Amino acid sequence: MKSIIEYPPIGKVELSTRRNVRRTTFSVSAQCVKITTSHFFINTLFPLSKERIDWILKTQEKLREKYTPFMLLPTSEIETCFFKIRFYPDSRLSRKNTFAIKKEGIEMKISYFPEFVFEDVENQQIIVRLLKQVLRKEAERFLPIRIKECANKYGFKFESVRINGALTRWGSCSSQKHINLSCYLMLLPLDLIDFVLVHELCHTEQMNHGVDFKHRMKEIFIDYDLLNKRLKAAAQKTSIFKM
Repeated sequence: MKSIIEYPPIGKVELSTRRNVRRTTFSVSAQCVKITTSHFFINTLFPLSKERIDWILKTQEKLREKYTPFMLLPTSEIETCFFKIRFYPDSRLSRKNTFAIKKEGIEMKISYFPEFVFEDVENQQIIVRLLKQVLRKEAERFLPIRIKECANKYGFKFESVRINGALTRWGSCSSQKHINLSCYLMLLPLDLIDFVLVHELCHTEQMNHGVDFKHRMKEIFIDYDLLNKRLKAAAQKTSIFKM
């Protein structure tokens, strides 16, 4: 059972009770606090000790400082492979209809209700979810076609391709040749997108990163080592989506 409570000075707390839980656990993120406990302990959980409250507030402060450089603002621009995402205030929008999305040429315009406060932590999550929807839609349109082109060009065969929202890996390939691709690939330049797609296609022949795998990759990409370094450095592009 889950419930949301307001607990000063922490703010909103998500409280979950489960029968099979033997101890109370606290999960703290920059946005919220989650407490999981047994329904047997619920009556003794509150009030939280001063030490516990201080620990939660200090932890959240550190996390917010960590993510502040990646905070999205009305002036932020997110560059993808084919377009730039920009934000525009629009007085025609309301609190109920906060956003409107329109693609014009190489620009993806996200209009927003002028009173929407970007700096609010919860609103940051809303924007991140919105951006993810935009990226996923574009990824579903482009990536399945592109990987088929790469497969035909270099002589690979695969069974299927799916788009997901994975943040920890750009793609994966199963032993049955089913390929998963992250929608965040759209944040990369085209040559790195192709590098990832061929990487996963190579796994349809070699399910490891051994000598044969690298030999196949280097047959296709003479600058394999440089592309690999660029891909690792590009991981920071997904930082704003980890809030």
